[in-house]
Amino acid sequence: MHMIETALEVAAVILLAVLGWAVFVLFKPYRECRWCRNRRRGRRCWRCKGTRLTQRLGAKQVHKVKLSLLQARDEGRYQ
Repeated sequence: MHMIETALEVAAVILLAVLGWAVFVLFKPYRECRWCRNRRRGRRCWRCKGTRLTQRLGAKQVHKVKLSLLQARDEGRYQ
């Protein structure tokens, strides 16, 4: 029984970590561009196109999930 409880606790911790990461990426989707961070401003960076910001890993997917959940909520409300 102890092994099952431990597995459930590990699964719960992993789920909380993933949800925490998703909320973080939802509220802070951009980060400093690592390719042009230490570079002089002479040329535009191929990654950020000169804005010095890039999207975090998974930011587009989190944004799409948010939009689809909002759309599903709105469609269910008006039926």
